[in-house]
Amino acid sequence: MKIKKYANIEFEIEDSIAIITLNRPKSLNALSMDLIDELESILMEIEANKDIHVFIITGSNRTDGRPNFCAGADIKNREMNSSPSGEPLLHTIDALREFSAELVLQHQSRYNHVFTYLENMSTPSIAVVDGICTTGGLELILSCDLRIVGEAVEISDWHTKNLQVIGGAGATTRLPKLINASKAKEILWTGKIVRTNEAVDIGLANMQFSSKKLLEESKIIAKNIASMSPYAISASKAVVNKASEQSTQESIRFAQVWSALIAAQKEANNADLPKNPLEK
Repeated sequence: MKIKKYANIEFEIEDSIAIITLNRPKSLNALSMDLIDELESILMEIEANKDIHVFIITGSNRTDGRPNFCAGADIKNREMNSSPSGEPLLHTIDALREFSAELVLQHQSRYNHVFTYLENMSTPSIAVVDGICTTGGLELILSCDLRIVGEAVEISDWHTKNLQVIGGAGATTRLPKLINASKAKEILWTGKIVRTNEAVDIGLANMQFSSKKLLEESKIIAKNIASMSPYAISASKAVVNKASEQSTQESIRFAQVWSALIAAQKEANNADLPKNPLEK
């Protein structure tokens, strides 16, 4: 087992599985800019490491030992009033110009940038969630491929309830794509807490386990995924993620291209290398 400790994250590699643990227990693992920077660096390392076939994102317990995932953005440490007058509006206008021109987005939040990278990684991700998971924490797990919850989980979005804004890193976009739109509005507009059974029932979580066995059982699922062909898993992820944006036939053709590429790669891997004509 290889373990790296960052200021805000613990990162370990166990065979072909990586585990990212948000580690700011005194702040309920709130997402500071330093943590986001560390997370981006770790995600890029995982994506570049072909020996890692799947990874888990979880959170360290509170200081009193109770389960916890993430309390959202660390508002206390954000310099909310440090921008020059007019800058936020200009930033938004520039972002709209980029979007309209179909350019690579430069003017977007750090949260959105990192969460979008997470969502689009070829390496599959599993959010292992227990205790508090709110607002930015919800946006983080929505960017993962699978979500497994413990018995003490409390999932919510308080952008509107507490901040009088809407989530800018995926809450209002990814949530209604994952569950039905009416239920998403209920969660976003009321600030209600979604607990274990409801999270599974509405499709927000894939499955649940007791808090004591949560990480252990999640590792078993991760090992099962890691034992499969990484080419097939990444291809399946690419096709499934695009399916809602394509017609049925477009999606099938996209899948056929991936299937043909994987078959060609397998054939190339199994083929005998041509004999060097200079060898005797």
